Amino acid sequence: MAEKEASVSLHEKSDNGQHSATPSSPTDAEEALARDAKFEQRVLRKVDVRLLPILGALYTIAMVDRSNISVARISGLDEDVGLSVGSRASVALLVFFIGYMLFELPSNMVIHRVGAANWLALIVFAWGLVSMGIGFVDSWVALAVLRSFLGVFEAGFYPGCVYLISSWYRRYEVQKRLATFFMTGSALSAFANIFALGLIQISKTHTAYKGWRWIYIIEGVITCAAAVVAWFVIVDFPDSDRNTFLTAEERAFVKARLAEDRGSEERQKVTWAVFVETISDWKVWSFALMYSAGAVGVYAFLFFLPLILRSGMGYSQELAFVLSAPPALFSVVEGMFISWLADKMRLRGLFVIVQGVVAVIGLCMTGFLKAPVPRYIGTFLGEAGVNGLVVTTLAWQANNLRGDARRACATAVMIAISGLGGIYSSLVFRQQVRQGSPEIFKKCTNKNRMHLITFLE
Repeated sequence: MAEKEASVSLHEKSDNGQHSATPSSPTDAEEALARDAKFEQRVLRKVDVRLLPILGALYTIAMVDRSNISVARISGLDEDVGLSVGSRASVALLVFFIGYMLFELPSNMVIHRVGAANWLALIVFAWGLVSMGIGFVDSWVALAVLRSFLGVFEAGFYPGCVYLISSWYRRYEVQKRLATFFMTGSALSAFANIFALGLIQISKTHTAYKGWRWIYIIEGVITCAAAVVAWFVIVDFPDSDRNTFLTAEERAFVKARLAEDRGSEERQKVTWAVFVETISDWKVWSFALMYSAGAVGVYAFLFFLPLILRSGMGYSQELAFVLSAPPALFSVVEGMFISWLADKMRLRGLFVIVQGVVAVIGLCMTGFLKAPVPRYIGTFLGEAGVNGLVVTTLAWQANNLRGDARRACATAVMIAISGLGGIYSSLVFRQQVRQGSPEIFKKCTNKNRMHLITFLE
């Protein structure tokens, strides 16, 4: 009963008679508003603490597990499994995205029914086992097969997290939270290459396995352990009774403020009819194109920056590991500032343009300049632009779709289409042109130009 009463209005919380729902004077009204503001801040802090750190940590693990092939390749993987022959490296990279694209929508269709904690913990544990398995492969075919399974299990994680986060916050609160989630992964995964450098040292004392194998084995074990912890920590959707970290009054308050922001929304089942209705909306495809333009750059830096630093710019193996971290950290600072400003100004489109321009400038510097230092400076702007573009587009899309089921479908479609960016990146950077090749960054520049043209039209 208390929950129903509290869900009617943000200012009708039951508090056992401590204050009247209708203040008798201006002073009373100000005090009531102050109490409501403090209550709201307390509830949001509780949601933030339970939701964002664990999802950010798991996203870091997802980023590391899908991209550690880049550091493994300069640590002996190419030679041990014959990955450097022909287009084998491109095939091993792109097969990840086939399952990744195909299983995103089905995952978002079941996550609400199964429960966010159950579903996300399960798929994280599954891809942790696959990651460990890669540490024992002896052929490039086995590597490609396991990476395809890695894509299947990772498919549901990212869109599921975006769907879950956007379900808890008002429209102009969500970009800061999405940025915190996304940029946490970018920031912590920036140190993954340095961590990998430490892991390959294990091979000096345990010579049964080479350094690249220890990268996969140890990081796979960490992933499985994190999945077990996540099952106890991840919160469910706002309408779930599993959210015992909030009181009944607080749960009702969350639902009331969401209803005030979006209109009354009942929980909807994701059906094929809803899916067809969602993809018939031109806005969904526009957001998908903008998002994929950023995703191409994200994957390019994720998969190939250590290789570019090592083979293209002439840095040592150790420096290639270390120098890949600062651009990612810079992108976190820039992205968080842009997200805070976008929420404060309640604007999205302007910041999509700004991030696109920053990305084009950085990618042009990395792709077209000759000297190593200016090219390396370009990676700072390039990473900041593409990461910020991804976050801003996510928030813009979530703000413009009403209905729980439609948001689930649109998020899955948008992120699935971005998988084409991963395939594109995998094919552009060919083994035959690896030495000093700026080709992939030139192609990414063209994609971001297309994004700007699409937006302006």
